[in-house]
Amino acid sequence: MSSRKFSTTRDILRFEGKDKAAYWRRFAMLLTLSVVIATMGMLRDSGAVVIAAMLVAPLMTPILGVAAAMVMGWLGRAFKLALIVCCAAVISVLLAWLLVYVADVPRGILIPDQVLARTDPGTEDLIVALAAGVAAAYVQINRSEVSLLPGAAIGVSLVPPLSASGVLLYFGEPAEAYEAGLLFATNLGAIILSACSVYIVYAARAVLFSKGRRKLNFTASVAVTLAFLAFVVLQLGKSTYNRYLETRTEAQLAQTIRDWADPVSVEVVRVDVNAKRKHADIWLIVDLPVEAAYKVSSIAGLLPASLRETPLTDALQKELGPGYLVVVRFQNRIGAQIILGTENVQQAPDVEEIVE
Repeated sequence: MSSRKFSTTRDILRFEGKDKAAYWRRFAMLLTLSVVIATMGMLRDSGAVVIAAMLVAPLMTPILGVAAAMVMGWLGRAFKLALIVCCAAVISVLLAWLLVYVADVPRGILIPDQVLARTDPGTEDLIVALAAGVAAAYVQINRSEVSLLPGAAIGVSLVPPLSASGVLLYFGEPAEAYEAGLLFATNLGAIILSACSVYIVYAARAVLFSKGRRKLNFTASVAVTLAFLAFVVLQLGKSTYNRYLETRTEAQLAQTIRDWADPVSVEVVRVDVNAKRKHADIWLIVDLPVEAAYKVSSIAGLLPASLRETPLTDALQKELGPGYLVVVRFQNRIGAQIILGTENVQQAPDVEEIVE
């Protein structure tokens, strides 16, 4: 291995420079700013602001330092940096919660989409994190490619999941907060593993395999990382499978509702199914006959007779099975089809036909 590559590896490992206290003060400042930007961006539901937080976040450097320490066989250094990263993650969650608490955000409002976007990790997030880790480690070794670093920072998304976890804890959603934390854990483990691979290939093969002690230390640290990733992958696999089941169930449920209402026009506005909690949320708009506009009656009396014969609950139970908690929100509207210039007024065509 060339001396230049060995020097590069040592530079990556000792990224703080000579004045470590100054580096960690700067790290704390940038991490705080990143959490503030990410949290406020999520509350405003602004993707651009959240991306800005990704660029400011300083977590990538110590995580790559963990990988470099593992490759060099310095387990004490790797453990210390990993502990710093974990402590920084916990502090970021608490800081995000504190920011929302101080802002006194009403808990009864809908959770912003930017927050919920970090609560559904899957195996595709692991693939993205592996690729981003390779890119970041490659940039560390090849400083001429530093223009690629912002893209890697955006792709891996370290601070936003932590901010989302803090916001969700404030909103009283611990299960969703755990999912956001799982996304961060996925990124953490994947970056370390992929960065180790890059450092071995580009800079540290001779150092790693020339001495038995370093090789043993590296093997032990990689085994711990793989065990951690195995746990994460198991959780991600469950989430991905549940998401697949929920998506398929939602599509089938929407079709069941249309079949139940046929030939009456029903617009399925929203169908959300949570298989883990056995909960479904359904929003419908039912078209009433034209003559309902001239009648004064109860809603049940205005509904077409075919919808009163077979209750919707029977159709939903046939599809979902017993034990599900289903919330149905529906509205009624008058649907008419009019030929202008004539007195020809007919029932409006089915919503699905209009869409097609």
